[in-house]
Amino acid sequence: MAELSLFGDDPPPSDETVEEINAELLRRAKQLPQYRERVFIFGEGREGARVAVVGESPGPPDIDSGKPFMGPAGQMLERILASIGLRRADCYLTNAVKMISTGDEITPEVLSLFTPYLHRELAAVNPRVVISFGNTPTRALLRTRQPISKLRGEFHAYHCAQLMPTFNPAYLLRDPSKKREVWEDMKKVRSYLSSL
Repeated sequence: MAELSLFGDDPPPSDETVEEINAELLRRAKQLPQYRERVFIFGEGREGARVAVVGESPGPPDIDSGKPFMGPAGQMLERILASIGLRRADCYLTNAVKMISTGDEITPEVLSLFTPYLHRELAAVNPRVVISFGNTPTRALLRTRQPISKLRGEFHAYHCAQLMPTFNPAYLLRDPSKKREVWEDMKKVRSYLSSL
């Protein structure tokens, strides 16, 4: 497990709220023509949650509820969380990119808009553990180009939290053989949470 640095780059505690950050992001995005007609889905949960879950982007099943992680991928996420004694309501749930996307639309330009807000959002939530599902959020949060297959399974220091990268629930629906690896990753999360 990565050690927390005594003299690292941890930002000071955030004095922003998630609502303020989301409002600023929405104002900025709506000024840009390519985002004016897009549907945005923001995070769900309480600031101060011990666990934050970060996915890639909302999908079409999220539109009706206005909440992230709905539909089959959301049901898979709930099973993953339940396997380590967590409920959806125990966590703060968000995505790296806040607009409804099919994934192939997430370009470096799109990430450059959303990533700074994601860092600020997580600073406002101030979790102890961040579970990063998939390549996009993991690369954004850790500022790396390494694939999830190389990063998963080990904790990485992320400001004042520990970050566990693992495979995306939507990916598990396409490739159930990866469920065992996600389970191994989640056992490490459970063990770390029980040590706090």
